[in-house]
Amino acid sequence: MGSVRREFSGRGRGRGLVILVGAVTLSVFAVACVPPRGGVGGPAGPTTTSTTTTTSSTIPFTPPTGQWFSLDMTCYFKVLSTFYNFPQSAFVNVEAPATVSPGETFDITVTPGTFNVPTVAQGYVVKTVDSFTILFPLSPNVQFVDSLMSSGVNMGPGYPSLSVDGGYLVYRVPGPLAPGTEVQMPKDRLTFIATGPSGSTVQTRLQTLSNVARFDAGSVGNTCYPNTPNLVFTTTTII
Repeated sequence: MGSVRREFSGRGRGRGLVILVGAVTLSVFAVACVPPRGGVGGPAGPTTTSTTTTTSSTIPFTPPTGQWFSLDMTCYFKVLSTFYNFPQSAFVNVEAPATVSPGETFDITVTPGTFNVPTVAQGYVVKTVDSFTILFPLSPNVQFVDSLMSSGVNMGPGYPSLSVDGGYLVYRVPGPLAPGTEVQMPKDRLTFIATGPSGSTVQTRLQTLSNVARFDAGSVGNTCYPNTPNLVFTTTTII
């Protein structure tokens, strides 16, 4: 199960990564992130394939009060049938209860750190960065109820969304994000019902993060994976 919430904060920042595309070096900024939709999950997560769009509304921004986590990832992209990779660091703030009772309704909040969108990389002009998608495994020990998102800063015209899809919480920020801006993605408060038996757990975890960087000469899409498999941010025990 997992819920993750995001909020605005100046404490965590994503770092720009330089990647080699053939002989061309491009800079891509991945989101500092854990998406609002929680990276929740037991070891494998549910196997359901149904898709449900959540109903989200906007709440005011408030500073995060949970714990900050640093996250090291490796991002992969493909150019002319060749795969490349680069490192990416990120920060996220997660707040979740230590324990809940069976049948109890509870919240998990996730706040990603801010990050700066680059303007130029090795002489190449960055036009936009868009199509951010974050997947979190959904724990079989919870039932997703609803989510509330905060406003964001410099997120572009696209409207952020959360959905449940194939056993994952899916967080999307379409953008496009403008070069030279400092971006803060929405804080997300996720509401769940504890459905697992006493002694079971609900964990917040991140599966993947992806986005697309666009340049005058074309675009580069990349997908990032945590360097530590099944990295757990928080654990809530049902007792």
